[in-house]
Amino acid sequence: MDKPRDNKEFCPYCNANLQGKDIPEKIRHHYGSATQGSRKIAIYSREEDRTLKWQCPDCGGEWERE
Repeated sequence: MDKPRDNKEFCPYCNANLQGKDIPEKIRHHYGSATQGSRKIAIYSREEDRTLKWQCPDCGGEWERE
């Protein structure tokens, strides 16, 4: 049996927990294998059609997407 992944994420600036609420089991199929949401805010580029950065909802810090 696979070991459960620790999917907790933290802001690199203020260390806030960015793990969101549980995704209800009946709609998880819409989110791939995710069981929880994220509080990170995506900084999206229409020109590049992708997320470029993330932003913390607590402190406003931004960091590059890996």
